Amino acid sequence: MGLSEFANFELGEAFFEITNAMIVHDGIPFSRVGDFDIVSPSWRKLADKPDKTPDEIKKLDNDYKNEIRDLADSCIFYMGARLNTKNFEFNLEDYKKFMQLVNVLPNNSSDLEAYNKKIEIQFKKIANHGEVSGDNIIDNKDFAAYIYALDLKSDRKDDKFNGFILNGKITPMNFALAYNQLKDDADNMISLKLRQAYKNLFE
Repeated sequence: MGLSEFANFELGEAFFEITNAMIVHDGIPFSRVGDFDIVSPSWRKLADKPDKTPDEIKKLDNDYKNEIRDLADSCIFYMGARLNTKNFEFNLEDYKKFMQLVNVLPNNSSDLEAYNKKIEIQFKKIANHGEVSGDNIIDNKDFAAYIYALDLKSDRKDDKFNGFILNGKITPMNFALAYNQLKDDADNMISLKLRQAYKNLFE
């Protein structure tokens, strides 16, 4: 599988290091860690411009999706490098090995068993982009949908759900919510976001 020419180890490493630092024990957000900015300064400058033309709006959408894909490819490249493979498609065992490399594992066997069960739930949600079933393989498209879903924020008006908005940032609060929902076997908000993200990016 070919990755973007802009995919690089350092960007993938930064994504995992920064997002891992966004949470403390039991998935509580660590607010002292800053947001992870997905988009470039030039994208944000255009997004902040008032009275955008239809072409500028289209450019924002295309550039956002390209930057998401480049970041996802960098994450997949980093995962492959840490696992010493250039296949860039990861099954559950690959994912478990990678998570062991970037996380501190529980010490006792009962906690480790619970941890592995939650990792399997998380893997399936990302690999199948929120669907009940799928190929159970994480590739760059699945990871792009995951990053996109982390940026999707619920838009509420008069206490009613009004869809989702994007602002090009992953906040500690957003990441902590997703972190906990990914480990819940229920069809929850992150499942919905993953499905919506995949559809927006690739369908």
